[in-house]
Amino acid sequence: MDIYRNTSEVEEVTAFIKENTRKLLNIEDIRLYPISARSALEAKLSVLNYDGDHEELLSNDSRWTASRFHELEKFLFSFLDGSTNTGKERIRLKLETPIGIADRLLTSCVRLVKQEYENACQDLISIEEIINSIDVYAMKMESESISWIRQTVSLIVAARDRAVKLLESILQLSNIDLVTTYAFKGEKSVLLPATLNFQNEIIVPALTETQRLLGEYSMWLQSKNGQQRKLLSDRFYEQFNSLIGIEDKVQLGTNEFLGKGEELSIRVVENFGASAASRLFEQEIREVVLGTFGGLGAAGLSASLLTSVLPTTLEDLLALTFCSAGGLLAISKFAGRRKEAIEKVRKVADGLEREIEEAMQKDLRQGVQSLKYHVEAISKPYRHAAERRIDRLLKFQDELANVEEKLRDLKVEIQNLHAM
Repeated sequence: MDIYRNTSEVEEVTAFIKENTRKLLNIEDIRLYPISARSALEAKLSVLNYDGDHEELLSNDSRWTASRFHELEKFLFSFLDGSTNTGKERIRLKLETPIGIADRLLTSCVRLVKQEYENACQDLISIEEIINSIDVYAMKMESESISWIRQTVSLIVAARDRAVKLLESILQLSNIDLVTTYAFKGEKSVLLPATLNFQNEIIVPALTETQRLLGEYSMWLQSKNGQQRKLLSDRFYEQFNSLIGIEDKVQLGTNEFLGKGEELSIRVVENFGASAASRLFEQEIREVVLGTFGGLGAAGLSASLLTSVLPTTLEDLLALTFCSAGGLLAISKFAGRRKEAIEKVRKVADGLEREIEEAMQKDLRQGVQSLKYHVEAISKPYRHAAERRIDRLLKFQDELANVEEKLRDLKVEIQNLHAM
């Protein structure tokens, strides 16, 4: 009514609305309440400044009468009158409608948050599974590395067997020229031809081939670990990149790969000098020769001295017999000394074999550990994001539970309207 100039305009608009509403809704009984909200508000506000019966004051106010707002109030009060059963039922229906809508919205929210929570928990489980997959990868690498270790060990074993065979061929009583050469060589720095043959034909080729194979083994480790590192990094990015924010992505981008390791197996071979091994080989031969033929020479010298000083031939024969027995005893120990020398060579070779095998296994473990450190480092932003998401959803669930409890209380209060 506030926008119309007189009563005739109000009646004209009212008739127009009734007619079109009747056509639209196909009903005859249509009640409209044209009001002047401005006049009603002014009248309501004016009576607030006075004590007494506000209803009586409003009834005497021309603005209130002209606003016709009292007709709308009367209709609303009669419709929502809680003093009658019909009014209570109407109030209950009016209140249950928004409560029902809120209940359905709450149910949808609870279901959605629950699903999101389960997804977040599954994301965290998947992240842990990716990290734990390193253990499976480590077992696979250990299995594949066995062939590398066997190849490397076979080179050492072959060199050991050739060295033993050469040593056996040198330490023969029938090989008197070579034995004599070693016996009278002394501590000269120049290696003898047989020792040079040991160095150039056995030790150097074996160490060179072993070093080449260990280099390939190291490259294989780096390649496999690099592939696995990229595979797991890509899995994190593809599955969980949406979980992390810009700051986490920047931090993730600055993470560097860990080093390739010490390559301990290669260092073991580098530290095993061919020259030192050759001199050790020659020293073992000299000890066997001197330990045997040195005793034999001492026995001969003793026999010569005794026969020159003893007075009778019988005593000379006895002296020769005892000295010959001493020489025979020295020669009889030759086989034992040769066996000891061979065992020393075997021991050195077996020690090198064990050291290389342990170093290869350690190279493998270090590479896998480096990979694990890297994966744990790049997984932190994803894990923290998943954990924060779970915590946030748990809070949402608590809040929704509180809202659900309040709605339940409201439903009870609405149902109790009949009992009032």
